Amino acid sequence: MFSKILQSRYTGTKLDISWHSGEPLVLQPSYYEEAIDIITELALKHCGPEFSLQFDIQTNGTLINQKWCDFFKKFEDILSVGISCDGPASYHDNYRRDWAGNATHWKTQKGMDLMQSNGIKFDALAVVSPDMLDKPDEFYEFFNAYAKDIREFHFNLLDECVFPADDVESSYVYGKKYYRFLKSLLRRINCANNLPNSLEIRNFSAFYDRALTNDNDQHNAWNMSRPFKSLTIEVNGDLSTFYAGVTIDECKDLYGDGQGLLIGNLLKQDIEEIAASEKIVKIADDFAVSHRACEQSCEYFSLCYGGYNLIKQKRYSTFDATETPECYIHVKTFVNALLDDLNEHASKPNAHQPLGLPTRLTTSISST
Repeated sequence: MFSKILQSRYTGTKLDISWHSGEPLVLQPSYYEEAIDIITELALKHCGPEFSLQFDIQTNGTLINQKWCDFFKKFEDILSVGISCDGPASYHDNYRRDWAGNATHWKTQKGMDLMQSNGIKFDALAVVSPDMLDKPDEFYEFFNAYAKDIREFHFNLLDECVFPADDVESSYVYGKKYYRFLKSLLRRINCANNLPNSLEIRNFSAFYDRALTNDNDQHNAWNMSRPFKSLTIEVNGDLSTFYAGVTIDECKDLYGDGQGLLIGNLLKQDIEEIAASEKIVKIADDFAVSHRACEQSCEYFSLCYGGYNLIKQKRYSTFDATETPECYIHVKTFVNALLDDLNEHASKPNAHQPLGLPTRLTTSISST
């Protein structure tokens, strides 16, 4: 598979390889050591010595032991490790249990502690559950305890809201809870601004980079779902693009072949053959319809990463739709909270001005 990827004309000057979904650490370190060696050798052969490779593993942390820590240390220059943990045990264990129904938080935290004792920095990824939204201080304090050990911290809400699109009241209530959660995290970060080893949150820093610079083309809705920007490869060779993690079960019958958004199989086809298929063009056209609808009607579009094309289709049976509960909460509520915080900070007399902010951040976006 990597021979095909590295010889493809769609491969540029670098490649990031991520092992994720399921639990990668059920395999042994020797598997990944061999895989890294093979991929590195192929990259040198097909792309030359200047080609850049980076690897990462996303794990729930429950299987981390000293053997794994030794492996992570050996490859720390080219391999990063992300640990999925949803905060304190009382919230994490509501959603992350093993096949026998047992709590897993203690195992995940044990893995984090072992990484810490070995001096290995790791990324942390948290999924914020609805009940966690009411406890932002507990959430912050749990991860802040690992701040000096966390290379990058990021949190997500559940991808899709559980309430129907026409339930405006539920969207409003959920959005208000998320707004308060965000403002509480921002308050804690502002208070810890000058303290060493305080938690930094990538969600916020990425927003500031996009909102306060002119160069945000790499992270707009059009580019984030660009074909072949990323590839998701199943163990059987099934291939998808546009979004990370899309499987055969995603909108399975949308294109009449029962294959969802799969665009081919990398063990059976070359990338060039897959790229020439009618299906990938059809998906790209549908996503373009979705993006244009939002671009023409939504004042938040320039700050939107996208990702709601399939949600529109599932909720409204069309790509030519605009606001969903998900984009109202994930994008609009998020943007409002951060812009309000920036403006509140900038308007304080004699306030320290972070990031070279003007005394007032002007924007066409309202927080109504």
